[in-house]
Amino acid sequence: MAKGITGSKKGLARRFPFYYGWVMVPVAVIAQAVTGVGQTYGVSVFNPSLLDSLGLSLTALSGAYMVGTILASLPQSYIGSLMDRFGIKKTMIGIVILLGGACILFARVNSLVTLLVGFFLLRLLGQGGLSLLSGNIAAMWFREKLGTVTGIISSGFSISMAVIPAFFLYLINLKGWRTAYTWLGFLVWLIMLPMLLLIFKNKPEDVGQILDGGGEENPEIPGQQANSVYSFTTIEARKTTVYWIMMINSALWAMIITAVFFNLLSIFEALGISPGVAAATYTTYAAASLITQLVLGPAADRGALQYMLLACMTFLAAGIAVLSFSESPVLAHIYAVLIGISTGLISLVGGTLFARYFGQENLGKLRGGVLTAQVAGSSLGPFITGVIYDLTGSFQISLWIFVAILIPAALVSLKATRPPIPAGSSPEG
Repeated sequence: MAKGITGSKKGLARRFPFYYGWVMVPVAVIAQAVTGVGQTYGVSVFNPSLLDSLGLSLTALSGAYMVGTILASLPQSYIGSLMDRFGIKKTMIGIVILLGGACILFARVNSLVTLLVGFFLLRLLGQGGLSLLSGNIAAMWFREKLGTVTGIISSGFSISMAVIPAFFLYLINLKGWRTAYTWLGFLVWLIMLPMLLLIFKNKPEDVGQILDGGGEENPEIPGQQANSVYSFTTIEARKTTVYWIMMINSALWAMIITAVFFNLLSIFEALGISPGVAAATYTTYAAASLITQLVLGPAADRGALQYMLLACMTFLAAGIAVLSFSESPVLAHIYAVLIGISTGLISLVGGTLFARYFGQENLGKLRGGVLTAQVAGSSLGPFITGVIYDLTGSFQISLWIFVAILIPAALVSLKATRPPIPAGSSPEG
Protein backbone atom coordinates (compact mmCIF):
# COMPACT_ATOMS: atom_id res chain seq x y z
CA MET A 1 0.00 0.00 0.00
CA ALA A 2 2.78 2.45 0.96
CA LYS A 3 4.57 1.70 -2.27
CA GLY A 4 1.42 2.47 -4.26
CA ILE A 5 0.96 5.78 -2.50
CA THR A 6 4.58 6.72 -3.13
CA GLY A 7 4.21 5.89 -6.79
CA SER A 8 1.11 8.04 -7.00
CA LYS A 9 2.98 10.98 -5.50
CA LYS A 10 5.85 10.56 -7.95
CA GLY A 11 3.32 10.62 -10.76
CA LEU A 12 1.91 13.87 -9.42
CA ALA A 13 5.38 15.36 -9.22
CA ARG A 14 6.01 14.50 -12.85
CA ARG A 15 2.76 16.25 -13.78
CA PHE A 16 4.19 19.46 -12.33
CA PRO A 17 7.67 20.17 -13.77
CA PHE A 18 7.82 23.26 -11.53
CA TYR A 19 7.39 23.84 -7.81
CA TYR A 20 3.66 23.90 -7.08
CA GLY A 21 4.19 26.36 -4.25
CA TRP A 22 4.41 29.11 -6.87
CA VAL A 23 0.88 28.22 -7.98
CA MET A 24 -0.28 28.70 -4.41
CA VAL A 25 1.18 32.21 -4.17
CA PRO A 26 -1.42 33.97 -6.41
CA VAL A 27 -4.17 31.95 -4.72
CA ALA A 28 -3.04 33.34 -1.37
CA VAL A 29 -2.79 36.87 -2.81
CA ILE A 30 -6.40 36.71 -4.01
CA ALA A 31 -7.56 35.27 -0.68
CA GLN A 32 -5.89 38.15 1.15
CA ALA A 33 -7.69 40.63 -1.10
CA VAL A 34 -11.07 38.94 -0.54
CA THR A 35 -10.75 39.51 3.23
CA GLY A 36 -11.64 43.13 2.43
CA VAL A 37 -15.37 42.35 2.77
CA GLY A 38 -14.75 42.03 6.52
CA GLN A 39 -11.93 44.53 7.02
CA THR A 40 -12.42 47.99 8.49
CA TYR A 41 -11.42 49.74 5.27
CA GLY A 42 -14.19 47.85 3.46
CA VAL A 43 -16.93 47.82 6.07
CA SER A 44 -16.48 51.51 6.98
CA VAL A 45 -17.46 52.53 3.42
CA PHE A 46 -20.98 51.42 4.34
CA ASN A 47 -21.12 53.49 7.56
CA PRO A 48 -23.04 56.48 6.11
CA SER A 49 -25.59 54.13 4.53
CA LEU A 50 -25.99 52.18 7.77
CA LEU A 51 -26.46 55.34 9.83
CA ASP A 52 -29.10 56.63 7.44
CA SER A 53 -30.91 53.35 6.79
CA LEU A 54 -31.07 52.13 10.39
CA GLY A 55 -31.42 55.54 12.05
CA LEU A 56 -28.47 54.95 14.37
CA SER A 57 -26.12 57.34 16.13
CA LEU A 58 -22.39 57.12 15.49
CA THR A 59 -21.92 55.94 19.08
CA ALA A 60 -24.36 53.07 18.54
CA LEU A 61 -22.73 52.11 15.24
CA SER A 62 -19.18 52.13 16.64
CA GLY A 63 -20.37 50.32 19.78
CA ALA A 64 -21.93 47.53 17.71
CA TYR A 65 -18.73 47.32 15.67
CA MET A 66 -16.65 47.07 18.85
CA VAL A 67 -18.79 44.36 20.47
CA GLY A 68 -19.06 42.38 17.24
CA THR A 69 -15.31 42.51 16.73
CA ILE A 70 -14.52 41.52 20.33
CA LEU A 71 -16.80 38.51 20.03
CA ALA A 72 -15.25 37.67 16.65
CA SER A 73 -11.79 37.57 18.22
CA LEU A 74 -12.62 34.75 20.61
CA PRO A 75 -12.88 31.76 18.18
CA GLN A 76 -9.72 32.56 16.18
CA SER A 77 -7.54 30.10 18.07
CA TYR A 78 -10.18 27.41 17.43
CA ILE A 79 -10.13 28.20 13.70
CA GLY A 80 -6.36 27.80 13.85
CA SER A 81 -6.73 24.41 15.54
CA LEU A 82 -9.13 23.34 12.77
CA MET A 83 -6.44 24.26 10.25
CA ASP A 84 -3.87 22.17 12.14
CA ARG A 85 -6.27 19.22 12.25
CA PHE A 86 -7.94 19.26 8.82
CA GLY A 87 -5.54 21.35 6.71
CA ILE A 88 -5.96 24.80 5.22
CA LYS A 89 -8.02 23.67 2.22
CA LYS A 90 -10.97 22.09 4.02
CA THR A 91 -11.01 24.79 6.68
CA MET A 92 -10.87 27.59 4.12
CA ILE A 93 -13.69 26.10 2.05
CA GLY A 94 -15.88 26.18 5.14
CA ILE A 95 -14.84 29.75 6.00
CA VAL A 96 -15.46 30.98 2.44
CA ILE A 97 -18.93 29.42 2.27
CA LEU A 98 -19.83 31.04 5.58
CA LEU A 99 -18.27 34.39 4.62
CA GLY A 100 -20.30 34.63 1.43
CA GLY A 101 -23.42 33.82 3.41
CA ALA A 102 -22.49 36.41 6.04
CA CYS A 103 -22.32 39.12 3.35
CA ILE A 104 -25.77 38.18 2.06
CA LEU A 105 -27.18 38.18 5.60
CA PHE A 106 -25.53 41.52 6.37
CA ALA A 107 -27.45 43.06 3.48
CA ARG A 108 -30.62 42.29 5.42
CA VAL A 109 -29.82 43.80 8.83
CA ASN A 110 -32.66 45.98 10.10
CA SER A 111 -31.84 46.80 13.73
CA LEU A 112 -28.95 47.39 16.11
CA VAL A 113 -29.04 43.76 17.24
CA THR A 114 -28.95 42.30 13.74
CA LEU A 115 -26.22 44.81 12.82
CA LEU A 116 -24.12 43.57 15.73
CA VAL A 117 -24.59 39.97 14.55
CA GLY A 118 -23.64 41.03 11.03
CA PHE A 119 -20.47 42.76 12.23
CA PHE A 120 -19.60 39.68 14.29
CA LEU A 121 -19.87 37.36 11.28
CA LEU A 122 -17.96 39.64 8.89
CA ARG A 123 -15.13 40.18 11.38
CA LEU A 124 -15.03 36.53 12.46
CA LEU A 125 -14.82 35.15 8.94
CA GLY A 126 -13.22 37.97 6.91
CA GLN A 127 -10.76 39.84 9.09
CA GLY A 128 -10.28 36.73 11.21
CA GLY A 129 -10.63 33.32 9.62
CA LEU A 130 -9.78 34.01 5.99
CA SER A 131 -6.87 36.29 6.96
CA LEU A 132 -5.47 33.65 9.30
CA LEU A 133 -5.68 30.83 6.77
CA SER A 134 -4.38 32.75 3.76
CA GLY A 135 -1.58 34.15 5.90
CA ASN A 136 -0.37 30.63 6.71
CA ILE A 137 -0.20 29.33 3.13
CA ALA A 138 3.35 30.55 2.53
CA ALA A 139 4.70 28.76 5.61
CA MET A 140 3.34 25.45 4.33
CA TRP A 141 5.28 25.71 1.07
CA PHE A 142 8.40 27.78 1.74
CA ARG A 143 11.15 28.10 4.33
CA GLU A 144 14.25 29.51 2.63
CA LYS A 145 12.23 32.13 0.73
CA LEU A 146 9.46 32.50 3.29
CA GLY A 147 10.01 36.23 3.81
CA THR A 148 10.07 36.97 0.08
CA VAL A 149 6.94 34.94 -0.58
CA THR A 150 5.18 36.45 2.44
CA GLY A 151 5.88 39.88 0.99
CA ILE A 152 4.31 38.87 -2.32
CA ILE A 153 1.25 37.32 -0.67
CA SER A 154 0.76 40.27 1.67
CA SER A 155 0.54 42.50 -1.38
CA GLY A 156 -3.00 41.17 -1.72
CA PHE A 157 -3.96 43.13 1.37
CA SER A 158 -2.34 46.30 0.02
CA ILE A 159 -4.01 45.93 -3.37
CA SER A 160 -7.30 45.31 -1.60
CA MET A 161 -6.84 48.45 0.47
CA ALA A 162 -6.21 50.51 -2.66
CA VAL A 163 -9.08 49.11 -4.73
CA ILE A 164 -11.87 47.90 -2.48
CA PRO A 165 -13.10 51.17 -0.89
CA ALA A 166 -13.67 52.74 -4.32
CA PHE A 167 -15.20 49.51 -5.68
CA PHE A 168 -17.58 49.21 -2.73
CA LEU A 169 -18.58 52.86 -3.08
CA TYR A 170 -19.26 52.28 -6.79
CA LEU A 171 -21.56 49.35 -5.97
CA ILE A 172 -23.39 51.39 -3.33
CA ASN A 173 -23.95 54.28 -5.73
CA LEU A 174 -25.01 51.87 -8.47
CA LYS A 175 -27.56 49.71 -6.65
CA GLY A 176 -27.69 50.72 -2.98
CA TRP A 177 -25.86 49.29 0.01
CA ARG A 178 -28.08 46.23 0.51
CA THR A 179 -27.72 45.03 -3.07
CA ALA A 180 -23.99 45.82 -2.90
CA TYR A 181 -23.36 43.49 0.04
CA THR A 182 -25.53 40.79 -1.52
CA TRP A 183 -23.42 40.93 -4.67
CA LEU A 184 -20.26 40.83 -2.57
CA GLY A 185 -21.40 37.58 -0.99
CA PHE A 186 -21.81 35.93 -4.38
CA LEU A 187 -18.47 37.39 -5.53
CA VAL A 188 -16.73 35.79 -2.54
CA TRP A 189 -18.07 32.39 -3.61
CA LEU A 190 -17.41 32.96 -7.32
CA ILE A 191 -13.81 34.03 -6.78
CA MET A 192 -12.71 31.66 -4.03
CA LEU A 193 -14.55 28.34 -4.36
CA PRO A 194 -13.32 27.35 -7.86
CA MET A 195 -9.71 28.02 -6.80
CA LEU A 196 -10.08 26.06 -3.59
CA LEU A 197 -11.77 23.09 -5.24
CA LEU A 198 -9.65 22.87 -8.40
CA ILE A 199 -6.24 24.38 -7.62
CA PHE A 200 -5.56 24.47 -3.90
CA LYS A 201 -3.16 21.97 -2.29
CA ASN A 202 -2.33 21.94 1.41
CA LYS A 203 1.37 21.18 1.30
CA PRO A 204 4.19 19.94 -0.98
CA GLU A 205 3.77 16.24 -0.23
CA ASP A 206 0.25 16.42 -1.64
CA VAL A 207 1.91 16.62 -5.06
CA GLY A 208 4.97 14.52 -4.22
CA GLN A 209 7.25 17.51 -3.69
CA ILE A 210 9.40 18.87 -0.87
CA LEU A 211 9.39 22.16 1.02
CA ASP A 212 11.01 24.91 -1.10
CA GLY A 213 10.83 22.72 -4.23
CA GLY A 214 13.79 20.50 -3.42
CA GLY A 215 12.67 17.64 -5.66
CA GLU A 216 10.56 14.54 -5.05
CA GLU A 217 9.81 13.18 -1.61
CA ASN A 218 11.98 10.19 -0.65
CA PRO A 219 10.21 7.99 1.93
CA GLU A 220 13.53 6.33 2.82
CA ILE A 221 14.89 9.56 4.27
CA PRO A 222 13.19 10.04 7.66
CA GLY A 223 11.76 13.48 8.23
CA GLN A 224 12.70 14.73 4.78
CA GLN A 225 9.36 16.43 4.26
CA ALA A 226 9.00 17.64 7.81
CA ASN A 227 10.23 21.07 8.70
CA SER A 228 13.64 20.73 10.33
CA VAL A 229 12.67 23.57 12.66
CA TYR A 230 11.54 22.13 15.99
CA SER A 231 7.76 22.39 16.30
CA PHE A 232 6.89 23.93 19.65
CA THR A 233 3.73 22.80 21.37
CA THR A 234 1.29 25.60 22.17
CA ILE A 235 2.26 25.38 25.85
CA GLU A 236 5.97 25.61 25.03
CA ALA A 237 5.46 28.56 22.69
CA ARG A 238 3.40 30.47 25.24
CA LYS A 239 6.26 30.20 27.72
CA THR A 240 8.56 32.19 25.42
CA THR A 241 9.07 35.94 25.57
CA VAL A 242 8.83 36.42 21.81
CA TYR A 243 5.33 34.93 21.65
CA TRP A 244 3.96 37.50 24.09
CA ILE A 245 5.86 40.35 22.47
CA MET A 246 4.25 39.45 19.15
CA MET A 247 0.83 39.09 20.72
CA ILE A 248 0.96 42.45 22.55
CA ASN A 249 2.53 44.38 19.67
CA SER A 250 0.09 42.88 17.16
CA ALA A 251 -2.85 43.88 19.37
CA LEU A 252 -1.50 47.42 19.85
CA TRP A 253 -0.79 47.82 16.14
CA ALA A 254 -4.30 46.66 15.20
CA MET A 255 -5.92 48.85 17.86
CA ILE A 256 -4.19 52.00 16.66
CA ILE A 257 -4.50 51.39 12.91
CA THR A 258 -8.20 50.59 13.23
CA ALA A 259 -8.82 53.63 15.44
CA VAL A 260 -7.20 55.87 12.83
CA PHE A 261 -8.92 54.35 9.78
CA PHE A 262 -12.34 54.28 11.44
CA ASN A 263 -12.10 58.02 12.22
CA LEU A 264 -9.77 59.16 9.44
CA LEU A 265 -12.21 61.37 7.53
CA SER A 266 -13.25 63.09 10.76
CA ILE A 267 -9.63 63.54 11.86
CA PHE A 268 -8.67 65.13 8.55
CA GLU A 269 -11.81 67.27 8.53
CA ALA A 270 -10.83 68.68 11.93
CA LEU A 271 -7.38 69.47 10.52
CA GLY A 272 -8.83 71.22 7.46
CA ILE A 273 -7.99 68.47 4.97
CA SER A 274 -10.56 67.89 2.21
CA PRO A 275 -12.31 64.51 1.81
CA GLY A 276 -10.64 64.10 -1.60
CA VAL A 277 -7.16 64.38 -0.12
CA ALA A 278 -8.17 62.12 2.77
CA ALA A 279 -9.37 59.44 0.35
CA ALA A 280 -6.16 59.76 -1.69
CA THR A 281 -4.06 58.91 1.37
CA TYR A 282 -5.45 55.37 1.25
CA THR A 283 -3.80 54.88 -2.14
CA THR A 284 -0.53 56.32 -0.85
CA TYR A 285 -0.75 54.06 2.18
CA ALA A 286 -1.40 50.97 0.06
CA ALA A 287 1.47 51.80 -2.31
CA ALA A 288 3.93 52.28 0.56
CA SER A 289 2.82 49.01 2.13
CA LEU A 290 3.11 47.11 -1.16
CA ILE A 291 6.60 48.44 -1.93
CA THR A 292 7.77 47.63 1.60
CA GLN A 293 6.50 44.06 1.37
CA LEU A 294 8.13 43.39 -1.99
CA VAL A 295 11.44 45.16 -1.29
CA LEU A 296 12.01 43.97 2.28
CA GLY A 297 10.63 40.44 1.89
CA PRO A 298 14.14 39.05 1.22
CA ALA A 299 15.36 40.78 4.41
CA ALA A 300 12.89 38.67 6.39
CA ASP A 301 14.55 35.59 4.87
CA ARG A 302 17.90 36.59 6.37
CA GLY A 303 16.63 36.83 9.92
CA ALA A 304 16.92 39.75 12.36
CA LEU A 305 13.15 39.85 12.62
CA GLN A 306 13.35 41.72 15.92
CA TYR A 307 14.80 44.73 14.09
CA MET A 308 12.00 44.64 11.55
CA LEU A 309 9.46 44.59 14.39
CA LEU A 310 11.26 47.53 16.02
CA ALA A 311 11.08 49.45 12.74
CA CYS A 312 7.40 48.53 12.35
CA MET A 313 6.39 50.04 15.68
CA THR A 314 8.69 53.05 15.21
CA PHE A 315 7.26 53.93 11.80
CA LEU A 316 3.74 53.59 13.19
CA ALA A 317 4.55 55.96 16.06
CA ALA A 318 6.09 58.45 13.62
CA GLY A 319 3.08 58.21 11.31
CA ILE A 320 0.57 58.83 14.10
CA ALA A 321 2.64 61.78 15.33
CA VAL A 322 2.67 63.32 11.84
CA LEU A 323 -1.08 62.72 11.49
CA SER A 324 -1.73 64.79 14.61
CA PHE A 325 -0.52 67.95 12.85
CA SER A 326 -1.23 67.07 9.19
CA GLU A 327 -2.72 70.41 8.17
CA SER A 328 -1.47 70.19 4.58
CA PRO A 329 -1.83 67.57 1.81
CA VAL A 330 1.93 66.95 1.88
CA LEU A 331 1.91 66.05 5.57
CA ALA A 332 -1.19 63.91 5.06
CA HIS A 333 0.62 61.82 2.46
CA ILE A 334 3.77 61.63 4.63
CA TYR A 335 1.58 60.15 7.38
CA ALA A 336 0.23 57.62 4.86
CA VAL A 337 3.73 56.60 3.73
CA LEU A 338 4.92 56.06 7.31
CA ILE A 339 2.04 53.85 8.38
CA GLY A 340 2.14 52.07 5.02
CA ILE A 341 5.74 51.08 5.73
CA SER A 342 4.67 49.92 9.19
CA THR A 343 1.91 47.79 7.68
CA GLY A 344 4.30 46.19 5.23
CA LEU A 345 6.70 45.34 8.05
CA ILE A 346 4.08 43.85 10.38
CA SER A 347 2.84 41.58 7.60
CA LEU A 348 6.37 40.35 6.89
CA VAL A 349 7.21 39.73 10.54
CA GLY A 350 3.89 38.05 11.32
CA GLY A 351 4.05 35.89 8.21
CA THR A 352 7.57 34.56 8.85
CA LEU A 353 8.30 34.66 12.57
CA PHE A 354 5.90 31.97 13.78
CA ALA A 355 6.91 29.33 11.24
CA ARG A 356 10.61 30.15 11.60
CA TYR A 357 10.66 30.26 15.39
CA PHE A 358 7.99 27.72 16.36
CA GLY A 359 7.71 25.28 13.42
CA GLN A 360 4.67 24.19 11.42
CA GLU A 361 2.89 21.55 13.47
CA ASN A 362 0.86 23.95 15.66
CA LEU A 363 1.15 27.00 13.43
CA GLY A 364 -2.59 27.54 13.04
CA LYS A 365 -3.36 27.48 16.75
CA LEU A 366 -0.39 29.70 17.64
CA ARG A 367 -1.18 32.34 15.04
CA GLY A 368 -4.86 32.01 15.85
CA GLY A 369 -4.12 32.92 19.46
CA VAL A 370 -2.24 36.02 18.40
CA LEU A 371 -4.97 36.90 15.91
CA THR A 372 -7.48 36.75 18.77
CA ALA A 373 -5.55 39.52 20.51
CA GLN A 374 -5.16 41.41 17.24
CA VAL A 375 -8.86 41.34 16.41
CA ALA A 376 -9.76 42.26 20.00
CA GLY A 377 -7.34 45.18 19.83
CA SER A 378 -8.90 46.38 16.60
CA SER A 379 -12.28 46.46 18.32
CA LEU A 380 -11.09 48.75 21.11
CA GLY A 381 -9.34 51.39 19.00
CA PRO A 382 -12.36 53.18 17.51
CA PHE A 383 -14.21 53.07 20.83
CA ILE A 384 -11.30 54.54 22.82
CA THR A 385 -10.83 57.32 20.27
CA GLY A 386 -14.55 58.05 20.23
CA VAL A 387 -14.82 58.29 24.02
CA ILE A 388 -11.82 60.62 24.26
CA TYR A 389 -13.23 62.78 21.48
CA ASP A 390 -16.63 63.00 23.17
CA LEU A 391 -14.94 64.07 26.43
CA THR A 392 -12.43 66.53 24.98
CA GLY A 393 -13.64 67.46 21.50
CA SER A 394 -10.19 66.58 20.11
CA PHE A 395 -8.60 63.68 18.25
CA GLN A 396 -5.06 64.87 19.01
CA ILE A 397 -5.15 63.65 22.61
CA SER A 398 -5.86 60.04 21.65
CA LEU A 399 -3.27 60.20 18.86
CA TRP A 400 -0.53 61.29 21.25
CA ILE A 401 -1.59 58.65 23.78
CA PHE A 402 -1.07 56.10 21.00
CA VAL A 403 2.41 57.51 20.29
CA ALA A 404 3.32 57.25 23.98
CA ILE A 405 2.20 53.60 24.07
CA LEU A 406 4.15 52.73 20.92
CA ILE A 407 7.54 53.96 22.17
CA PRO A 408 8.03 51.24 24.85
CA ALA A 409 6.41 48.68 22.54
CA ALA A 410 9.06 49.46 19.93
CA LEU A 411 11.92 49.10 22.42
CA VAL A 412 10.62 45.78 23.76
CA SER A 413 10.62 44.47 20.18
CA LEU A 414 14.39 44.01 20.43
CA LYS A 415 13.69 41.04 22.70
CA ALA A 416 11.76 39.24 19.94
CA THR A 417 14.60 36.83 19.16
CA ARG A 418 14.47 33.12 18.31
CA PRO A 419 13.64 31.11 21.45
CA PRO A 420 15.84 28.18 22.49
CA ILE A 421 14.53 24.66 21.92
CA PRO A 422 12.95 23.39 25.16
CA ALA A 423 15.20 21.18 27.27
CA GLY A 424 15.04 17.51 26.35
CA SER A 425 13.72 18.16 22.84
CA SER A 426 15.38 17.67 19.44
CA PRO A 427 15.20 19.81 16.28
CA GLU A 428 13.20 17.07 14.60
CA GLY A 429 10.45 17.53 17.21
